Amino acid sequence: MGDVRFFTILELRANNWYVNQAKLDRVREAWSAGTQDTLPPVLVTHIDGELSLIDGHARTFAAYEAGAIEIRAEYESLEDIEGSTALYEHIHREGPARGVRSIADLADRIVDPDDHRRLWIGYCEDWLARHETPEDGPSE
Repeated sequence: MGDVRFFTILELRANNWYVNQAKLDRVREAWSAGTQDTLPPVLVTHIDGELSLIDGHARTFAAYEAGAIEIRAEYESLEDIEGSTALYEHIHREGPARGVRSIADLADRIVDPDDHRRLWIGYCEDWLARHETPEDGPSE
C-alpha cells in the first residue's frame, strides 16, 4: 500500500470522464449516514507533473458535493499502479479536450451503470485494443 494522506479535491485531475450513478448513490448513503470515513481511500498519482485521480471518482464526487475540501487518498507512483500506464496517461492528457479537468467537471457526466459500461469501460477497452502491444499487455 502506498502513502495515505489527504489531498485537496479540486487539485486532483479526474482520470475518468464519467461517474457511475449506482456507485455514487452508495457513497452518498455513506455520507448521509455519517460513515464516509469507513470508505477506502481513493488512489492518486502524478502524471505530467499534476495529481491524477486514478480510482475513486464516485467517492471523490460525493465528498466534493458534500462540501469537503480534502479527501483521504493513497498515493502510488504511476509505475506501481495496476493497469495500463499508457491508458492512464492518455486519459489524463485527453481529459481537458473533453471538458474534464477536476471532479467538478463530472457533475453533468453521472450516468447509469449500463451507460457507464458502454461509454467508459467500452472506451478504455477499445483504446487498449488499438494501442497495447502483446508485450505491453494490460495488467491482470
